[in-house]
Parts: sequence; structure tokens; C-alpha cells
Amino acid sequence: MALVPQKSPPTRGRRLALFGICALAYVYAFPYHPRVNNPNENVRFFMTAALVDDHTFAIEHVREQWGWVNDAAVFEGHVYSVKAPATSYLGVPGYWLYRRYTIITGTPFDRTTALWVVRFTASVLPTLAFLYAFHRWLARRGGPPVVRDAVVLSLGIGSLLYAYGMLFVSHTLSAVVAFGAFMILERARAAKQISGWAALSAGFLAASATAFEYPGFFASGLLSIYALFAIRQRPYLVNFGVGALVPTVSVLLFHRICFGNALTPGHRYLEAEAFRELSREGFYGSGSFHWEAAGGLLFDLGYGLFPLTPVLLLAFVGYPALLANRRTRLDAVFALLIPLTTFLLICTMNNWRGGWTVGARYLAIALPFLGWAAVEGGRVIARFAPRLVSTFAVASLGVGMLASGGPSVYYPHMPEAVTRPLPQMLRVLVRHDFAPYNAGTFLASRLANVSFCGTRSMVPLFALGVFALIWTAWGERRTRDRLVVLLGSFFFASWMLTPMIANDANAAGASAQMAYVTRFWDPEGCDRAARIEDRIRVGQGSERDFADLARLYDEEGRTDDARSARRRGEQGPAPESARSVRTPRLILPERVPIEIP
Repeated sequence: MALVPQKSPPTRGRRLALFGICALAYVYAFPYHPRVNNPNENVRFFMTAALVDDHTFAIEHVREQWGWVNDAAVFEGHVYSVKAPATSYLGVPGYWLYRRYTIITGTPFDRTTALWVVRFTASVLPTLAFLYAFHRWLARRGGPPVVRDAVVLSLGIGSLLYAYGMLFVSHTLSAVVAFGAFMILERARAAKQISGWAALSAGFLAASATAFEYPGFFASGLLSIYALFAIRQRPYLVNFGVGALVPTVSVLLFHRICFGNALTPGHRYLEAEAFRELSREGFYGSGSFHWEAAGGLLFDLGYGLFPLTPVLLLAFVGYPALLANRRTRLDAVFALLIPLTTFLLICTMNNWRGGWTVGARYLAIALPFLGWAAVEGGRVIARFAPRLVSTFAVASLGVGMLASGGPSVYYPHMPEAVTRPLPQMLRVLVRHDFAPYNAGTFLASRLANVSFCGTRSMVPLFALGVFALIWTAWGERRTRDRLVVLLGSFFFASWMLTPMIANDANAAGASAQMAYVTRFWDPEGCDRAARIEDRIRVGQGSERDFADLARLYDEEGRTDDARSARRRGEQGPAPESARSVRTPRLILPERVPIEIP
């Protein structure tokens, strides 16, 4: 008997369960690697601190306190962030509250805690709110519940949106506001009416796509045109315009105050000469079309959009179906134009790859639009192959959680030389007991005063991922169908993962980058090599320990350290010098020679 796709919306309890899965995934881990000195996050954070502490856009005083950071512009003797300002604005309330807390309680200010606060209040909470609203919006449209849940979870914890929804950056936020405006306008067009407040909100969100990320101006423009068709009550177009003015004026004032001209962003005055020259090519770095970008951004096995979040492949079926339907044709046109124009723009940029990144981060704004089309594609396929599309959706969710979610939570600054993140980096990190800061370690040390770190501290997050797969498959009505979909998804996922777990010819370059990642990992001291070093330092190391240490360093790409371990093993224990292999944190240079565009 063929499955009949469920057309009724999910229960409130099921939506809350999906929200809970995403919330736990976002708050459990805190991927923080300060020695990378990520300018994409730090320069925005510095501007937030300058706004609260110094009441100015200039960040030179913050840099004097916290150290140098790239992606800054120098104009008339002052240093400013060159990023679109909305992310820094959004971080102000959280940072201000933390500052007030430290003053009132007398608690010493801690920069890392402040960063966690602004990440949580300005990135995590908006992303979670969007995922809840997005699922609710999709539920009103019906369709196969397994596909719908798999798409939302894939976007939330199995795509690049997960990485940049946990960091204090703009990519996920630009997607949140752009599709937030689209949802309001689509509902208004379907209902043929809109409230004044909704129109105001739609305008604010549409313009905010550019305020968060400059390449979002295509999305802002297309959403504004879409509003002309969606808002039938013409007086409310004024509300839309007033709402759009707020983020627009905030950006123009930022440019005027910092760079002397409302229409001139800071890229003309970049502090780094190499980046400044790149921005002067064409129109702010946008020039000729790069054909290698066209294929790489979409299909590269290391950073391509579709391999890392394969459930979006259903959009290739969904868009034609939406365009063929007269009721949804206009909505689909704009939902297709926004990702398409963004993709074409990024293909013309001289920095289209995006540096150290999880996935095609410049295409983040496209993901929710592709997600809607993917759900509609699943609806089409479910008419004649319901089990097949459900199996593919659950398998794709599993692949996305591994290929995108794994790097996101462990190391959301994937070096360009790492062409296969799963075998070249994530496998080594998990096997060697590297783990990011996380709630398990924090709670165990604070509440039970015990050490709970390394890979075992990530087990709750791994278990959450397994639960997400089972929970999604349980969206089917019958137990037999649930088991068929769940078991079939494991075989499907294995097939999809096969090319992604095979190393390629660039393994040597990846190994060199892996050496940097593991040598300067934060938090330090819990990995297997560090524990062996500790035993050697106190004179308890054995010949086997030196051999194991050399093997671990070899697998991590640390060939010099491996040779040193073998040499020390041949010479016998030398506790007084055993820690020389690990570079002490205190003697690291302030300026780490890694610059992520």
C-alpha cells in the first residue's frame, strides 16, 4: 500500500520538539579558537565593544586592549570595521547587559564570556526563532512531514547556517531576515491583506539583508519589488518603506560618520594592502565571471552547497513545480531570483571561495529559499514514491549533520587546503580526543568538580544527532514505514558519504593545516597527545608512550613533533624538557599569521 502524504500540520508538541533539538545543538558547544584570530567575527565584536564602552564606531582603543585584528579600515587616523554594521548593532544589547552585570556584581570582565553572550543573544536566539517560524510557515502549506522536518533540521544543524548561527557573524542572520521578509509578504499575497505592523516588519527585514551583509542588496531589492505585488492595500506600502528606511539609514550614517561619504563602504580604506587592492578590482572586488566558482560553490565535495546539505537537491524538482503552479508562480520567481542573483554575484567576486570557511558561506542567504523549494520537491516525489523521498530526506539530514554540522561545531574555520573535512580533519579530531568548549565539560567541572572533556564530552551532542534522525523518521504514521525509512536512510547515507570520506591528492596540504589546528587547539590539555605528554613530564612515561605519541603527532601532521617524540624515546625519559613539544600559550605572538577574509 502506498503511503499517503500527511496534509495536516504537525502538532504543537512536534514543533516544540524540533525546536528543542535545534536549541540543544546550538547551546551545547561553544567553538572558540582565539588563536585563529578570526577577523570575520572579531572585527564585528570589536565594533560592538567600541559602541558600548567608548560610544564610537572607531575600534583602535579596543585593539589596543585586545590585540590586532584584520578586516579593518583606516580613515583620517581612526580604525573602523569594514563589515556591514547590523551584526555589531545587534550585539550591543547583550554586550551592554554583560557590562552592567560585571559592574553591579563586581565580577571581573572576561572577553570570552562577553563573546559568548553576544553570540547567544545576537546570533543563536534569532536563528532559533527563525527556524521555529520557518517550520510553522512550511506546516501551513502541508506536504510530507518527514521531508519538511528533515529540511528544517538540515538547515538548522546540517548546513553552513549552523556554523555561522553559532558565531558572531552575518551570514546566517542575512538569511534569517531575507526569508523572514519573504514569509510575511508571501502570506500577505495569499491572504490579500496585511496589517500595518506586518508591512513595517517586512520592510525592516528586507532592507536588513543588506545591513547585515553587503551582497544582500540584491535580495533587498528583489524583496522590495515583490512587496509591490504582495501588498494589495497600497497605503501599507508606505509602512513597508518606513520599515526599510531604518536599516538603510543606519548603514548610510555608519558610512558617513566613519568614511566621510554615505555611499562609500570601508573597503576603499582597508588597512591590509593586499585586501585593499583586491577590493579595487572591478566593483569592490566584483569583476569577471569565474567558471571554477560556478561549479565549486555548488558541487565541490569539500565546501559545495549541495554535497554538504544534500536535501537541497530536491529544490531542482520543487522550483519547476512551483513555477508551473499559477497560484505560486510569482512567489517562486522571486524565491528563485534571490539565490540565483546572489550566486551569480559571488561567481564574479575575486574572493568567491571565502577563505577558511564551512561551506559556501557567501551563499547563506540562498538556503531558506532553496529549503522551501526542497519541501515542494519532496511533495511532488511523494505522490509516486513516498518511501523513497522520505528515505532520501532522512539520509540527507544525516549526511548534512556529519559533513556540515561536524565541522561547524568542531572548527568553523575550515582551511582551504582541507578538501575533504571528514577524513582529513574531523576523523582525527574525534579519534584523538579533541573537543570544543561545551556544556558537558563546563557543568561537570562546576557541579561535580570532575574532568569531563575530550570526545566523551561530545557524546551528548552525538546522541542528539542520532535522536534527530530517529525522530524525523518517526514522522511517518505507521511503524513499518518508520523502520523502512530509518533503515533505508543508513544505506542511502553511506552511498552519499562514500566520495566525501575518500582522501584526494591534496592530502599533504591538508596535513600541514591540520598540524596548525591541533597544535593550537582550544581548549588544550584534554587530547590524547597532551595526556601522554603529561605522563612523560612527571616521569611516568614508558617506551610505548613515546611510540604512541609519535604516531599521534604523525596522524595530526605534526612531523617535527613526531620526530622529537621518537628521539626522546630513544634517549629515555626527560621530564624537564618533555613539554617543549607543546608551544606554551603565553609565548604565542598576538598576531597569529592566519587571516580569514
